[in-house]
Formats: sequence, structure tokens, C-alpha cells
Amino acid sequence: MIRKSEFWGSLLVLAMATACSGTDNSAPESSTPPTSSSMPPVTVVSATTSTTTTASSVTSTTTVVANTTVATTTFAPAQEPLPNTDLFDAAIKLHTIDAKSRDVSAAVIFEGQVIHTFAASSSKSSRPVNVDSSFRIASISKIVTAETVLKLVDQGLLQLDEPIVGRIADNIGLTLFDERARSITVKQLLSHTSGISNFLKIFFDVGSYDQMGMLTEVLGQSLATQPGSTYKYSNVNYILLGKAIELVTGLAYQDAAKQLVLAPLGLQSFRMVGTYEFGPSDALHAVSGGRTYMEQLGAAGAWVATASDVTKLLDSLNPDSPTQHLVSRELLDLMKVPATPVPADPLWDYGLGLRLFVSGEWGHSGSIENVHAMVVHRPDGLVVCVLVNGATPKETDELIVAINDAVLAARTGVAATTTIAP
Repeated sequence: MIRKSEFWGSLLVLAMATACSGTDNSAPESSTPPTSSSMPPVTVVSATTSTTTTASSVTSTTTVVANTTVATTTFAPAQEPLPNTDLFDAAIKLHTIDAKSRDVSAAVIFEGQVIHTFAASSSKSSRPVNVDSSFRIASISKIVTAETVLKLVDQGLLQLDEPIVGRIADNIGLTLFDERARSITVKQLLSHTSGISNFLKIFFDVGSYDQMGMLTEVLGQSLATQPGSTYKYSNVNYILLGKAIELVTGLAYQDAAKQLVLAPLGLQSFRMVGTYEFGPSDALHAVSGGRTYMEQLGAAGAWVATASDVTKLLDSLNPDSPTQHLVSRELLDLMKVPATPVPADPLWDYGLGLRLFVSGEWGHSGSIENVHAMVVHRPDGLVVCVLVNGATPKETDELIVAINDAVLAARTGVAATTTIAP
């Protein structure tokens, strides 16, 4: 397994390599006006050139279990963002399928266009995947919810500093044990600074809760910290944001997210599923018995999507991309501002619905049973998504190592030769 020090070291290596390549990582100023609430949703589908690679076309690579990453310092010319896609695919496969996971799908966007897709399955896969297969994206779902909320802020239907949890509780008939919860704002829910605990056992241990039953239990307890004082990751925050979306739009959360965000961006693969619900084009994730976590997670983690659509979703939050933007530049920039003076972790911080990595990437990860998902916007302008069905990597953040290795291999022509231990 890659330890934190080695993970950080690999990110530094890649950052230095980027600097050596002469790539301009500065962000030019531009302005995108807020989308009017009176305008009907417009579906925009970008014409893309997509290179599709399947497992059968990936050159076999020997897996060597090690705790180090191979580093080089030469990059391909800037006009070729991913020149050796076969080496990119081999590196992703090395870190996932060769390390005993069942299925993987990846996609890369550059300057608003999908430039590469990849999918592979092992012999243990219950249903071999392709680049159009949908995977559970777990907490990457929070990006959908955050963008929906911020569009409503632009439209004036929500305010970032508006106390919202009291309104939600009164609207759906919940009793708040801790009266401090009434002061929790939209921004505090978005940034995980509400003071609400995560209640992992309620979500992920064997047991049966519907979403209202879960909210009744968790909001019937004291807050862990004073609202606004401390970062504390909690799925409950985003479930409550889903309720806020329903409150101000009069629509079911899923319908509001589709109407306000997913349909205008042309992201047709996104849908919400139950714990044991799998469509004909879904990767088949192994699920234990007696679980209800997808039903509980809802706006916090119940979406499935293709890797390509996940990259497009994140790219819509980059104001300097030529893609369509649904949220004002002011709010897009605010999403990438750390929410608290003290970092959430030595390697990353949290903004509004986004994880902010010290090496310059921003995006989100997702982890539930046999699911590992990561999507990041890199300092070099690439947006990369990797979705995994299986137990490896053990820590989802190790997918950043996989992404860095894959991009480095594609740019240098030198194959990645180490993998993450299962």
C-alpha cells in the first residue's frame, strides 16, 4: 500500500515534472454570467474525439508489489496532452485490475473535450464492462448536489449564509435535539463544517434504515462541534442539502438535479439507484446482505454514471474550460477556497463540494462497498476520472497515484512498473 509520505512524494515528483515541461498552469481571468432561472434547460452535447481501449488491447505488464513510484522529468510537447494512450491504459490497469480488482473505467478531458476513454475487466468480473458502463460513484455524487445548490444560490432561491436546517426540519417534521442545529447554514453543509457527525455505523453496518428514519436518529443527538468551527466530513450534510433543494424547488431531489444541472450539461448516464439495483449497463458491484446505504445516502452518494460523464461534470466547474458553465464565476472560484483556516488533512483541504489537494488537483473521491472512485482536475488542465469495482486500492486516495503514474507514462513513453499492494 502507498503510505501518506510516499503518496505526497509522488505528487511532488509529478508537480516538478510539470514545471520542467514548460506547461503554463496559470488560470486566465474570464467571466461567465449566472444562468437565469427563467431560461429553459438546454442540453449541450460536445462533439468529442474519444479513443476507446479495452482490456484485450492492453499490453501485458508484470505486476510488482512495491511502495515506490517510478519518476521521470521529461514531458511530451504541450500540444499533445496524452500522446501514449496505451501506456496510460496499462498504468491504470496495473493499479486496479492487475492488483485484483474486477472492473475499471477511466476518461480524460482536455480543453473541454473527451480525448480518451478506457475500460477493462478481470476474469473475476461478474459482467465485463466497456466505456459506456455506469459505475457507482459514491461521494462524487456530492458534486452533483453542490452544483445544484450553487445554481439555486445564483437564482436567489438559496443563500450561502442562510440558516437552513431549522427550515428543513420544520418542513419535513423532524425534531432537532440540539437547538444549535437550527443555525447551520447552506455554506456550512456544503463545506462539512456543520458540526454534524458522520454516523458511519448507521449508514454502512448491517441494518435497515430509510432516509427519514436515519435523519430522525442522527438529528435526535447532540452536534459534535459548534457549527462553523471545524471541518468534519458527514454524509448527513449533503442529505440535508438534498432536502433543501426539494424545499425551494418543489421538486424531488433527483428531478431538480437533472433539470438544473445534468440535462443542461447533457449528462444522460447519471441516475440514482438502490443498494441492490443494477441496470443492464451497470458494473456489477458485490454487495453484502441486509444493507440500505444507497437508499440512505441519496444526494450524498447514490448516483451512478459513466467515467466520461463524471469528467464532464467536473469540467463544468472549471471556469477556464470552453465547456458550458451553469454557475457564476464568483461561486465557481469560491468552491475552491478552503473552508477552514486549519486544513482538513496534511494532503488536502475541503472547499464547497470539492476536495482541494495540496499538489494542485481539485475534485472528489468516492468510497462505498467494493467501490473506489476519483475525479480530479489537474494543474496541467487534464480532467481525469477513474472508477473501480473491487477492493483495490484499499485507500481510494491511492487512485491519485494511479492517475499520476498513468499521465506520466503517457507523456514520457516509459511504462509504469509498480502497483499498489492489494
